[in-house]
Amino acid sequence: MYSKDKLTHPQMPPLDTSEFNQLRKDILIPDVRDLNYKEFKNQIESHFRKTSVNHLKGFEAFTSHDIILGCQHYIDNLISKNGIGGIQIFEHDYGYYKKVCPDITYTTLKNLVAGKPLLMAMPFPGHLGIHRQMREILEICTDKCIDVHLDGSWLTSAFDIEFDFDQTCIKSFAMSFSKAYNLHWNKIGLRWSRVCDPTDSITILNRSEAIAKTNLYVANRYMQEFGIDHLVVKYKTQYLDICKELKLRPSNIIHACFSMDRKFLYGMKNFFN
Repeated sequence: MYSKDKLTHPQMPPLDTSEFNQLRKDILIPDVRDLNYKEFKNQIESHFRKTSVNHLKGFEAFTSHDIILGCQHYIDNLISKNGIGGIQIFEHDYGYYKKVCPDITYTTLKNLVAGKPLLMAMPFPGHLGIHRQMREILEICTDKCIDVHLDGSWLTSAFDIEFDFDQTCIKSFAMSFSKAYNLHWNKIGLRWSRVCDPTDSITILNRSEAIAKTNLYVANRYMQEFGIDHLVVKYKTQYLDICKELKLRPSNIIHACFSMDRKFLYGMKNFFN
């Protein structure tokens, strides 16, 4: 029934679906000048937290909320503040870091440097789930006073993830709609921070309401139409069937899987519509 010819490697694009395509065709942008930033922040923050396929907690400790143009915006902001050499990054994280710095030196659990920020994806791309050493990483970061910043770009296409954000070393995290709704064409998301930095560029953009309100309007339409777990709820059973039939190892990410020996990661988008 299924063919491995549909697998993609090394790319792992987000899933799409016919109802997303239909909404894209239906959206007509009205006058959006009266959209309220504070109301939108409350709506999107609540929407992200309504996941039923993951068990996430600790949001209350992060009282500063900022709209971002996807998790790429969050990542680039951290790089601009610290420099790519001023951030610790693990191997097998987002491939973008290697493109920004081809000779990048990745950190390891043993080599984490005290006081130097750590940026990592959660879920972690190379593991297609929470990093297998996440507990140890957070313990070391707490002991060494390392600020941790979590890129949750894949969290909205994940399932069976249990995580508590309220851990001392975690200073910020972000999520977006790009993987939840294949909304890369209208990047939008939210950053949660423990402390507001008034000199931070994302903070400044939010305070001056310089994020385009058309992005907010489109995001609102998707929130009205679809739950944050829409793709997982719709496709999880089929995803597991495909993995079983093709002898692939399922992961915690609806758009990706492993080879049985875990040596290769594959994208699953072409199996779904």
